Amino acid sequence: MSVALPRPPFAANPSPEAAERERDFTRDASHELRTPLTVIRVASDLIAHDDGLSPASRRSLARIQDAVAGMEAVIDALLFLARSEQAPLDVDDVVVREVVEREVDRVRPILRHKQLALHLEVEAEPVLHAPPRILQVMLGNLLSNAVRFTDAGGVVVRLKEGCVEVEDSGIGMDAATLARAFEPFYRGEGEQYVGSGLGLSITHRLGQRCGWPVRLDSTPGQGTRASILFGKADRD
Repeated sequence: MSVALPRPPFAANPSPEAAERERDFTRDASHELRTPLTVIRVASDLIAHDDGLSPASRRSLARIQDAVAGMEAVIDALLFLARSEQAPLDVDDVVVREVVEREVDRVRPILRHKQLALHLEVEAEPVLHAPPRILQVMLGNLLSNAVRFTDAGGVVVRLKEGCVEVEDSGIGMDAATLARAFEPFYRGEGEQYVGSGLGLSITHRLGQRCGWPVRLDSTPGQGTRASILFGKADRD
């Protein structure tokens, strides 16, 4: 039987002072990371104009540029979390299908390497009024988890009117693991897969700030379905 916990409990709520220190650290660290990333991005853009690059070098350069763009999106998301909840949000029109297709393309090489199938099912094409790049980070984290914890079968991404789902045929989670899945740095007992234990926590917190709950349904040995539920006010 699957277990669904839209809002798993956290071990403890931080004090206002601790929360403020966390926001300050996140903001300062994010700004420090942005400078070297900008140097890498500018340098790689200049190299891309070199007509003498071999096809292999150009493919490697494209991977570097893609990684830099992904990290810049993560930094934007962390700065978003570091802002006061009373601060106004900078929103734009986000075409969800474009974000989904871009993130799906990003993980295709990894899936091919693991010989896993990948299916994209589009039932609707919502447009969100939301902070740019936030959905990219949330969906990217869910896809990365699906790929990391799946060794056979594949991954299905479904785009619907009110949500986007990522379903895998991986190891799944039991009720105890699922209840703590959104805790920072938490990893399941005996887990052998590489990871920091922060991806789901960041995704959950971003969803809370945007009004997009993240729902997990999972069955041990069968897989996990992760859903980002969009608020009606955010959609066209």
